[in-house]
Amino acid sequence: MTVLNSSYASCRKVCELCPGEQIGSFVAVDYVLFAAVLVISALIGVYYMVKEYLAAKAATSEDVLMGGRDIGIFPIAMSLMASFMSAITVLGTPTEMYNNNTSYWIAGLSMIITVIVTNHVFLPFFHDLSLTSAYEYLERRFNRAVRVCASIIFMLNMLLYMGVVLYAPSLALNQVTGLKLELSIVCIGLVCTFYTALGGLRAVVWTDTFQTFVVMAGLIAIIVVGSRDLGGFGEVWDIANKGGRIQFIDWDPNPTTRHSIWALIIGSFFGQLTIYAANQTMIQRYLAIKEIQNSQKALYLSLPLTLILSTVVCLVGLVIYATYHDCDPYLLDMVHARDQLLPFLVMDKLTFLPGLPGLFVACLFSASLSSISSGLNALAIVILEDILKLWWDYRGNAPSPLWQGRIAKLLGLFAGGLVIGIAFLSQFLGQTVLQIMLSIFGMVGGPLLGLFISGIFFPFINSTGALCGLITSAVMAFWVGVGGTVLLPVPEVMHVSTEMCSIIQRNCSSSSNSTISSTISSTIAATTQATLSSEDNLWIYHLSYLWYGLFATLISLIVGILVTFITSCCLGFNEPEDVDANLIHRLVDRVCCFLPVTCQRVHRMEKYKDDFELATVNGAMNHGFESSETKMDDFGEKKLGG
Repeated sequence: MTVLNSSYASCRKVCELCPGEQIGSFVAVDYVLFAAVLVISALIGVYYMVKEYLAAKAATSEDVLMGGRDIGIFPIAMSLMASFMSAITVLGTPTEMYNNNTSYWIAGLSMIITVIVTNHVFLPFFHDLSLTSAYEYLERRFNRAVRVCASIIFMLNMLLYMGVVLYAPSLALNQVTGLKLELSIVCIGLVCTFYTALGGLRAVVWTDTFQTFVVMAGLIAIIVVGSRDLGGFGEVWDIANKGGRIQFIDWDPNPTTRHSIWALIIGSFFGQLTIYAANQTMIQRYLAIKEIQNSQKALYLSLPLTLILSTVVCLVGLVIYATYHDCDPYLLDMVHARDQLLPFLVMDKLTFLPGLPGLFVACLFSASLSSISSGLNALAIVILEDILKLWWDYRGNAPSPLWQGRIAKLLGLFAGGLVIGIAFLSQFLGQTVLQIMLSIFGMVGGPLLGLFISGIFFPFINSTGALCGLITSAVMAFWVGVGGTVLLPVPEVMHVSTEMCSIIQRNCSSSSNSTISSTISSTIAATTQATLSSEDNLWIYHLSYLWYGLFATLISLIVGILVTFITSCCLGFNEPEDVDANLIHRLVDRVCCFLPVTCQRVHRMEKYKDDFELATVNGAMNHGFESSETKMDDFGEKKLGG
């Protein structure tokens, strides 16, 4: 009886709505709070611009794009967490809990492995090279063509991602709160572009810090209020458990199983590694701190913050399910997509206290702001370092550092304009765009991760093999990812209904009621038909999206190795003098001891210098070698031969 009473109370307001009616609306305080967050974000950019002006210091491109490499540990840690805490995370994760179960929470635990590997394998490597753009490494390791191709893929990835990140919350809020879509896109895009272009990386990381607190405050308020209305969080958990939503582990090894434990741990690890080890947005933050130890501390500090956020958004999803499982707003045609259930819940439950809905709107758009600002700054770096500077070097007329700083700010404005344009174009791309975006880092980041692994850990892979691997991997990953997203239907949502609304009397016209009934029938029929037709598609399209990153990485490595062996028959393999030892990770010396002597010598060169000098002092090198260089080479081969 208690469950029935709580379900009746939670569904009553929804079931009494007629089609086309809104469940709540903003008041003046909500608009004030929403505007305040945007104004504060913009003022942070103004603050750093004025600070530079009063200090009589002209900002160079290094200051704008890398924060002068003197930013503190805490703001960088908050920015690392906030960089990909977009509206897709805030809206999409609760929807995953509502539609399926809690298994996705396990993917957050793979972050522990990701952070450890990044901190002790990739971060020190990039930090020692003192790069501004991560793709500088690719030119030094391979050639300029590989660098440019990787940079172009990254730019397309981030532009498309940020455009949808801006469009998704604007769409949800337009349909749920009545805010105009065009106004939302333009305002948020302009504010974000404004403070990114003016303040550079310092403004980005401090704004990320501010916005992270706003996001967490809004989500926690939703959990507290929603649980209270249902009789406590224990009641929320019981309802979710009875609805089959509490399920964490599926041991099925089939790669087409959407969320098996293997996909959630191994697949998510590689998917996250595409962000933490091969994405300019993250690498830029590591390099913004001068000391390696402090960069590692910042990344470790971001780990518990990220896990807390992951847990909070999952709990929000359980609250949404417990609230609407008997009066699904999607089946009732109150929302156009289930991604809008979170803002729908906010307008349903938080309007009792003026200002709380405004706080959530600020929370939602802050999540988008953090992602877009980070991406804009990273785009400005890649365009400046990997495109313009290469062109200037070719022409032989590079501008001064002062003008490069100004150009960096203009690039932020230019990239922001492109993002706003893509957000408008997203209206015509269909609802599958959000699903594509959830897989985009696996589809595009996977080839880039494979390219970086080829360069860092496989010294015998040449530039031709690396380039062929990158292109082949990108084509294959897009074929599988886009094909699986477009051709396969969205899985049917189980254990949701409109049963409670058959009990609650609605004062609507008969035509409105018949419209709702026909909507429910057509939704069920469409789902059934789509499920039947999906069986005719290729097996590879059913691959879980969590495997996209690993799939693309393996294709890149396999093709790169094969092409290298084929071309090396004509051109010859890489010799130690062909590859700078600093461009190869020292870890390979330990785990790849089975490689040919020629390859091992690349990693052992520095160690040989120390051993050679010591051996010389001890009189161990009196063997009649022709030169010191020959001596060291022969000494290295002798050491390798054991």
